[in-house]
Amino acid sequence: MSALAVIVGFMPSSYSKNDLLLLMMDALVGDSVDLEAAEKAFESAEGDFAAKFTAAVQARFAQLVVPEVFIELPVHIEELRKPELDALVRPAAAYLRSYPSKGELLDEASRIQRRQERRPAWIPRLDRNGEPIPAPETDSSVGKARPERPLVVTALPELGDVTVLLPADAEERPELPMAAGGIGEWEAALYEVLAVTGEHRPSATVAIDAQANEALVPEDVRWWSTQPARSLPATRDPGVASELLATSSTLGEIPVSDDTHEAFEAVATALISAGDWRYSPRWLLNAWSPGDDVGVLATARAAIAAWADEGRSGLIAYVYGGALHGTDGLIGVPGFLHTYLLCIGRSTDGTDTVDTVRRVILSCPGENWCHRGGCPDPGLSEAAEILTSIVTAGDAGDASDRDGAWAKQAHQRLYGAAGEDDYPEDVLDHLEGILSGAGWVGLSRSTWEGGLEESLLRRGEHCMTASYDPVTRQVRLDDGEAELQATLQMLADDGVLTGSGDQETVDTGEAAQQQWGAELLTAAEDLLRGRIDELRIAAPAQVTLLGMHPHADGNLHGPEATTLAESQLTALLCTAGVLSDSD
Repeated sequence: MSALAVIVGFMPSSYSKNDLLLLMMDALVGDSVDLEAAEKAFESAEGDFAAKFTAAVQARFAQLVVPEVFIELPVHIEELRKPELDALVRPAAAYLRSYPSKGELLDEASRIQRRQERRPAWIPRLDRNGEPIPAPETDSSVGKARPERPLVVTALPELGDVTVLLPADAEERPELPMAAGGIGEWEAALYEVLAVTGEHRPSATVAIDAQANEALVPEDVRWWSTQPARSLPATRDPGVASELLATSSTLGEIPVSDDTHEAFEAVATALISAGDWRYSPRWLLNAWSPGDDVGVLATARAAIAAWADEGRSGLIAYVYGGALHGTDGLIGVPGFLHTYLLCIGRSTDGTDTVDTVRRVILSCPGENWCHRGGCPDPGLSEAAEILTSIVTAGDAGDASDRDGAWAKQAHQRLYGAAGEDDYPEDVLDHLEGILSGAGWVGLSRSTWEGGLEESLLRRGEHCMTASYDPVTRQVRLDDGEAELQATLQMLADDGVLTGSGDQETVDTGEAAQQQWGAELLTAAEDLLRGRIDELRIAAPAQVTLLGMHPHADGNLHGPEATTLAESQLTALLCTAGVLSDSD
């Protein structure tokens, strides 16, 4: 029997019982109640209707409940003296007389412990000094996401500073940072401002601020309002971010090529060679059309993927949607929002430099609402089939994410940040595989605390170090002579390197080979004899491996992840000049 049933059972009459229930209902969902938090909780909750309804009720109760004092109770509390016990329990006691006995204090401590154990995580908590206490963590039904740390990205000044979250494996970990303003930062920022990452999932709904969207319309065009519209930064509203991406003349201070032949070609190439698409939640814009004086309910979604083709690579974003117009009915464009394709190209010089930004507008709200006075009709009919497949796949992802069983777990494993994979594909394994086809041989493999991976390889008189940072998704190539030199000290410590000066020798016996490998021992001996030369990398060789979830573990999970990664890795190795014989 529930607590509510017990309370109502003690009421003297049916009228009193019903009065109590009606009062509770009015407090929860009355006409004057703000249900926005409950609605968001319902939409973003995972699972079936019961789970969503429970989340909504909890969100509403969280607005009504009063913070409670929580205290830490020692295991052997009975060993405390009476004054210490009184000072411990009194801040959290429901009732305690002025001069209680020690037995009364221990009884009260037991009641406090039972109460604290039964309190749900959404009850706000205070410490004994009245300071807020973070809510305890709850178990995830899909898997635990890795801890995160903030990084401020300034690559897109048109959107403002964007704070993204990177996985945090360990403090002060060795790290390969993303290039400032490079495409790695662009990818992280786009995922963040378009709400593809964060607390929301594809099955959730995010309300777009109608006033903030209206504030983007130039004042000389906004004839229907005499009051300044309320604006929001792009980092606070995905609708604002999307509209700025659709209409800004520059992005990353790079001129945007709009609706040109080059833009059509770039978008077509990116669509054909795109990897795994990841989707934002559904955006919902409930607005009023000033010209028709009718309501418009628009829905939209963003999809982001990386692409790679014939040595080039980059990112592509697709924003699409539809709307219900109060008189025109259902329409295939999202009302006051643009639909468009945004294609970002990376330089082929072995760096993360963004060298092209191209955009194709698919639908425009019209010159009286568009933030730049209207957009041309591109007539991109040849891409309709590909775009339709992206939309329908997004619908399937939405449904999978709502599923409480295997589909949800599979979707998270392939496309999410917290999914678990029993046999993840390692980036360096694929890099070594490509290099082995060009004659490079692996000498050693190491992993630093925090996840940074390094592989030492050799071909002829050259050594090379290949590094991969799964947190920042950076791949770097360096001359490996210094790493091989450091290996000599480890061989000396192990007794495999003996002698001094010109008399140093490397033990290549069977026992040493079993522990260190014959190839590494041979390379160490050649280094001592001056048979290892410096490897001159043809270009600065560090790039972001695009197309993976920025919050995931840095392994290759998605169905297209391996193909996309190998295309990018091959392009990097070709640019660095380490796949040819003349390095």
